[in-house]
Amino acid sequence: MANWKLKRNDTGETLEFDQDMHWSDEFAWSAISQTQPVYSLAGAVLVQQSIKQAGRPITLDGDWVWFGRTLVETLRTWTDVPNLKLTLTHYDGRQFTVGFRYHDNSLNKVEPVRYATPEAGADRYTLSIQLMTM
Repeated sequence: MANWKLKRNDTGETLEFDQDMHWSDEFAWSAISQTQPVYSLAGAVLVQQSIKQAGRPITLDGDWVWFGRTLVETLRTWTDVPNLKLTLTHYDGRQFTVGFRYHDNSLNKVEPVRYATPEAGADRYTLSIQLMTM
């Protein structure tokens, strides 16, 4: 069974996620950008359109997928690297050059499956990863 893979382009370090991670906004994006329609004095509608070059959101949700604390800590460390470019490989083979969506809280909904103190590397978490194409 193939899984999602997220690779740092600067170091080659790779993390693997279960294919059960769901790309929740896969079909909620359009490559077309359009201005708000306005009307000329003659009554014609004026609309400008163009194709976006990047910025497609890729949100990987996994409320039902458990991750080890070590993997979560690694992802958290990666979010502290400015201008980090990553290669996301979909489990079906598609590849995307991505970066973290810092404006959208890059790691979202990080929750322990069962909270206990002190936390240990073997503890399990659920999370959502906010990426966008670059």
